[in-house]
Amino acid sequence: MENSPGTVFVTGASGFIGRHIVRLLIQHDYKVRALVRRTPTLPFDPSVDLIAGDLTRPETYEPALSGVSAVVHSALTEDFSGDIQATSTLRNLSARAGVKQFIHLSSIVVYGNPQSGDITEATPPVLAADRYSQTKLAIEGVFKSDSRSPEVAILRLGCVYGPRGGWWTQALLDAMSRGKHILVNAGTGTANLIHVEDVAATVLLLLAQPNSGPRIFNVTDGAPVPWKLYFSALEGILERTATVSMSAEEARQYGRKWLNPSLLRRVIRKMQGSAHIHALDDRAIDFFASTAVYSNSKAIESLGFRPKYDLEAGMLTVSRAN
Repeated sequence: MENSPGTVFVTGASGFIGRHIVRLLIQHDYKVRALVRRTPTLPFDPSVDLIAGDLTRPETYEPALSGVSAVVHSALTEDFSGDIQATSTLRNLSARAGVKQFIHLSSIVVYGNPQSGDITEATPPVLAADRYSQTKLAIEGVFKSDSRSPEVAILRLGCVYGPRGGWWTQALLDAMSRGKHILVNAGTGTANLIHVEDVAATVLLLLAQPNSGPRIFNVTDGAPVPWKLYFSALEGILERTATVSMSAEEARQYGRKWLNPSLLRRVIRKMQGSAHIHALDDRAIDFFASTAVYSNSKAIESLGFRPKYDLEAGMLTVSRAN
C-alpha cells in the first residue's frame, strides 16, 4: 500500500479470534492498538501497541482511541454481566474520538436455534434462553438503537475453528481427550463452520470498504457439513475414537441423569470404571440436531468474500498445530 491504511483498535486482542485479526492487520500495514486484560502468553509483533485495560473500566483504554480510524470489537467480559453497558460505552467513546468504523463480532446464535431451513440476514433474530445468546443479541441492539457515527458492521460468525485455541477446536479436543462427545442423531445435523483466518479476512474486507452504512453479515464458509464429519476430523487428530452416537431423545435422557449427577451416581460410575461421556444440555442437543444452513451469500456479493478454507484445508492447520 502506498499510504498507511490507518490505526485499528482491537478488543479481545489476545483471544483466539482477536490475535488472528491482529496478525492479519499487521501483515497489511495497519497500525494496531490491542486491548488486553493481561500480558498475552503468545507475544504479538513488536509493532503492536499493547493497551492493558478492561472494557468495564473505560478510563483504562479511552486515551488509546485517539487517532483510531476503526474499532474491531472481539471481546466479551468473563461472565457476560457487563458486556452490554461496556459495548455501549466503547461505541460512544469511539464516536467522541472520531472513529469512522466499528466492526462488531457477533454470532449466528442470535437467530435462536432454527431446526431447519436457509438462514439469511433477513431472518429475524430470536431471544434464546442461554446467557451467551442473550448477550450477543442485546449487544446488537446497542448498535441498532443508535445510528450515530461510527458506522457499524456486525459479523454473525458461524462455528469458528482453527489452530491453537477456540471452543470449537482446542476446547473440544481437550474434552474429547478426557472422554467421549455425544453425536446427536448419529451426527447428521449441520455444522456451519468458519476458519478463524477467514474471519480475519472478512474484517480486512470491511476495513477496505468504509462509509457504507450499517450492515450485517453472516460469516460461514458456505460449505456446511454433517457434524459427524467434523468430529471425525477431530478424532483423526486425537488418533482414537472419542464419540458415541445417541438419538436426540437418548441424549436428553442421558443429560437429565448426568448433567448434575448425585454423589452416589458418581461413586457408582467410578467403581464400575465406565467411560466418561460428556452430557449435553437441551440447547446443545437442539443445536447439534439442527439441519439449518446459514447463508454467506451477502458477504460474497457485497464484500467479495471468498473463504480460503473448507473443512479439509482448515483441519490441516489444526493438525499441524497439535
